[in-house]
Amino acid sequence: MPGKRGASAAVAVDALRQRIIDGTYAPGDRMPSATLISEEFGIDRGTAARVLAQLREAGYIITKPSSGSYVRSFERIVRSFPHRLTVWREGEAIQDADTGKRARMVEVTVGEVPASESIASSLGVAPGDPVLRRSRRFAVEQRPVQLADSFYLIDMVRATPIVYTDTGPGGVYARLAEIGRAPVRFTERLHARMPYPAERTALELPGGTPVIAIVRTAFDAEDRCVEVTEMIIDASAYELEYHAEV
Repeated sequence: MPGKRGASAAVAVDALRQRIIDGTYAPGDRMPSATLISEEFGIDRGTAARVLAQLREAGYIITKPSSGSYVRSFERIVRSFPHRLTVWREGEAIQDADTGKRARMVEVTVGEVPASESIASSLGVAPGDPVLRRSRRFAVEQRPVQLADSFYLIDMVRATPIVYTDTGPGGVYARLAEIGRAPVRFTERLHARMPYPAERTALELPGGTPVIAIVRTAFDAEDRCVEVTEMIIDASAYELEYHAEV
């Protein structure tokens, strides 16, 4: 590969990160040494070592003493339905059922939005009526893996912690239970497709990686819809497991 004389450390980091994302360097592959990086990008060896350090701090690689740096492998997340939707009774978050003690980060935004036709139909309001939306972006071991938007009737949740970013132990379902609206039945519909540009950016997906779009609807004991959640998950990061009794 031709050298990029005089390239900055940032250029080297971006180039190597992209090779990891697009699969040029696959999980478990050994990364180029600091010497090879310095030669390719025209930077000194100390700067090349800092490039590797930045990739390591960002979670893309690991370094083994006396061996070198390697692309970090990622264990698929097993998403078990419907077991994952019962852990709130023990005060756990639904995501705990998926990832256990693996390092997880979540970005949360909450606010009112006009209901789309599909959301309005499920929640029993008119299209355009205000509903509460909780938007999340989940990352596991510093890898973005899921986007999720959940929608609720404003009058139902207005006086609950559901309107805040931190809903407390057990999450939203525990708070719904406290107002007599505990979910007891769920449906999920899913299909695979290629990501939209904004989804590809948010999930940092390499080209050609599909996503799985999931719509979950939750109902209480009166068979009233209490939540609609639209999820986009990185198909390469998940394994879906479904259980049913017949």
